[in-house]
Amino acid sequence: MRNLYQTVVLPLGALALLAGCAAGPDYAAPTLPASRLPASFGQPVAGLGVGTVEAGWWRTFDDAALSTLVGRALAANHDIGIAAARLDESRAMLRESGQGFLPRGGAALGVEQRRRSDAEMPSGQPRRTDSYRGAVDASWEIDLFGRVRRSVEAAEAQAGSREALLRGVQASVAAAVAASWFELRGIEAELAVVADLRLSQRDSLALVERQVGAGSASEVDRLRAVALLRQVEMEAPALERRRAAAINALAILLGETPQMFSLPAAAPAAATLAVRPLAVGDPAALLARRSDIAAAERGLAAATARIGVETAGLYPEVQVQGSIGLVAGSLDAMDGAGALSGFLSPVLRWSFLDTGRVRARIAASEARAREALLAYDQVILRALQETDDAFQAYAAAGDTLGLRLQESVAQREAARLARLRFAQGAGVYLDVLDAERADFASRRALAVARTGQRLAIVGIFKALGGGWEVCASAASDCGGAAAMP
Repeated sequence: MRNLYQTVVLPLGALALLAGCAAGPDYAAPTLPASRLPASFGQPVAGLGVGTVEAGWWRTFDDAALSTLVGRALAANHDIGIAAARLDESRAMLRESGQGFLPRGGAALGVEQRRRSDAEMPSGQPRRTDSYRGAVDASWEIDLFGRVRRSVEAAEAQAGSREALLRGVQASVAAAVAASWFELRGIEAELAVVADLRLSQRDSLALVERQVGAGSASEVDRLRAVALLRQVEMEAPALERRRAAAINALAILLGETPQMFSLPAAAPAAATLAVRPLAVGDPAALLARRSDIAAAERGLAAATARIGVETAGLYPEVQVQGSIGLVAGSLDAMDGAGALSGFLSPVLRWSFLDTGRVRARIAASEARAREALLAYDQVILRALQETDDAFQAYAAAGDTLGLRLQESVAQREAARLARLRFAQGAGVYLDVLDAERADFASRRALAVARTGQRLAIVGIFKALGGGWEVCASAASDCGGAAAMP
């Protein structure tokens, strides 16, 4: 046994210690050249400035109901729960990959009853033999060429990618909740406009009916007033349907059954939104924050490590196998000193005849790594595009809202004056009808513009990739699907 230890174990252990390199390329995170990374986000946009992006950006709206909804969604959303489960899966696979550095094996117990033929039976030996074996078998792969190391690197990078994807889902869910909430509030604002105009049109109809009775208006004027009132009233069912759909969308985001979901108490929506300056950082901070970029980078790292896994197939695989236990012809003899049995054996496996197949797999893994690199670069470009689009949409939404405010004030005053002139007998009802239609359209358009402004702000923070940072707090419940067992 001592000679075996000296001739097998010590040399193999020395090889294991000396094997400091691994097959395949060593990974280095790519860096974007300064010529391709802008120093700023282009032309300045009013209301946007350089600074640290607020993690819980939805709190900037000072809407307690919105903050409540986002918190509930982060805790119970099913997409977040699915992403968290996938992360747990990848972490478990990483732990499994790490076991490749350790010996594998276990206990083995066996009984063999054998009957020999005449040709197999030595002279003077019994035809029937029994043997009992209890042993511990083990094998250990000496990772000389880094197959196990590269496998662990790939699994670790894959787990990092899944973690980044989870952060991305958390950020997307927060943005989706905010967008759905503001769409709902916008629909409710349109419903309020319809209700207000319904009352106004009823007053107008009553005015026309009085004028018809006095002989200063015709039946045609009365019918036109009735038609406009019905036109206003017809808008309510479609808005109610959209409102129900928006509530159902919120229910799904919060992981709740639509039929059992109820909205939190909310204060009446403000007519105007006081928007304080938004800190949006710079492109370098954007690349560090966006979870899809982090996921793509980790995917590139995993693809690079898999090149080493396949390259290791060109070299021999060295293992040490061993066993120690008891072997005897009967159970009574198992406790005797002569029953002790064992072996320690180095094993060298080299599939040199499969070199062509291995090189084909290496070429395929290299192609996948090039694909991952291009995908990483594409994600960066899209992130910069989405950010610029969001900034331009925010600027356009602000300009549109300002113009809509001026238009609505003018149209409302025009409708008031037209009704006043008609009541005084100085105008025709057709002028009133046109003015009230224009007033109705402008007030609804103003409500839509206000919603657009809020959605544009949500779009900015979604493009910036923020929101998931709040989940780093120990007090935050962001695991998703909290209602599931």
